[in-house]
Amino acid sequence: GPIHLVDCDVQMPSGRTLSRQILEHPGAVVVIPKIRADRYILIRQFRFAAKNWLWEFPAGGIEKGESFKQAAARELAEETGLKPRKLKKLCQFFPTPGISGEIMYLYLAERLLPATASKDEDEELEVAQFSTAQIARMIKRGEIRDAKTILGYFYLKYSSRF
Repeated sequence: GPIHLVDCDVQMPSGRTLSRQILEHPGAVVVIPKIRADRYILIRQFRFAAKNWLWEFPAGGIEKGESFKQAAARELAEETGLKPRKLKKLCQFFPTPGISGEIMYLYLAERLLPATASKDEDEELEVAQFSTAQIARMIKRGEIRDAKTILGYFYLKYSSRF
């Protein structure tokens, strides 16, 4: 769906009214593709806004008429050529609440099978598998700097404690 920059007057809990610009966003999905025990897929792509190549979990916007689960399966197929037989919602979060009300939905995709899906024209992707220990090192070294991917890693690592 489309993203819009909107000028709006916001009433604060105190009753004061402020003028703000916010991005209206239909929401997005993030998928942690689990190949097997402690093996996960990350994709590396060039991010124009970050002016950098970033390793990330597959993610993308929700298209009109799609459920979050359908969007997660579609993005996974487009970016990795795989489809999940099991898709479990882990959590939802605001990635950038300072500028947008966008909500991201984090999914764990398991029991993956080859899928046929057309890749996006503008996407040049590298796909690779990593263990949680490798992902931790990549975060520490600054090779992973993407918030949704860092959050996904910590969810994998510590979700048994929630």
